[in-house]
Amino acid sequence: MSKAEAILKIEPENELRFRGPFKEPVSVVMKLSNNVDKKVCFKVKTTAPKRYCVKPTTGVIGPKEAVTILVTLQPFDPNDPNEKGKHKFQVLSVLAPEGEFNIETLWKETSLEINDWKLKCVLETPDEAGTAAASAAPAVAVTNSASAPALPVAAPVAAPVVKTEEKTSKDASMQKVSNLELELRKASDEITRLREELSSATRENIQLKEEGLRLRRSNVSSGTESAGFKPEQPPLMYRQPGQDSVATVSSPNVLYIVAALLLGIIIAKLFF
Repeated sequence: MSKAEAILKIEPENELRFRGPFKEPVSVVMKLSNNVDKKVCFKVKTTAPKRYCVKPTTGVIGPKEAVTILVTLQPFDPNDPNEKGKHKFQVLSVLAPEGEFNIETLWKETSLEINDWKLKCVLETPDEAGTAAASAAPAVAVTNSASAPALPVAAPVAAPVVKTEEKTSKDASMQKVSNLELELRKASDEITRLREELSSATRENIQLKEEGLRLRRSNVSSGTESAGFKPEQPPLMYRQPGQDSVATVSSPNVLYIVAALLLGIIIAKLFF
């Protein structure tokens, strides 16, 4: 579709440029701006989903608002012939329907007018960047020599160099922003992992406390039963009236009763 009909403004417009080396993830930022006064749904697709990590891949942009898409190229070997294929990205956009809708199944509805925009991926290794700079230098020299008789012609030659420097500076700034966002995402993932570990440790601590409380109650119950046990007392010995001695209780049985009472008191003090 033409740029005049686009409901989204996509930056950059034509290509995503990734600068090597590619031994670690390399990220670039793609900005989507809503040009209309209605909500717009978007979806980002790629021909190599295993090679790129896109966040977010779908979403809704409010009227006259913008969203930033982080595209991360996973590490790979640039000398691998299987990696020479040209990767592309496709940005789908459609006006959000009224009421509730499912953004995942929205793209399958044939009644909606879905707009798409394609961008190609450019992978630049340090060697390729140096070769491009070296090949550009002689071209400038030839142009200057050809226009040597007319000195005023040399003035326009400096314009592309300045523009190239500005573009390089802009790309470097975007690279720094993408690296910062990548670090922030890693920090957020680390915080989430620590919170999950803390939650797991808290649950284990609660389980241990409940188990300890259950064991205490079990010990208290067994101690109470021991304290409440009273052995059967032997019958008192009876003597004829007039005798000086009185009925007595067997000494071993008394000792058993006293020991049981002391044990119950000790257990109660330990657990209450």
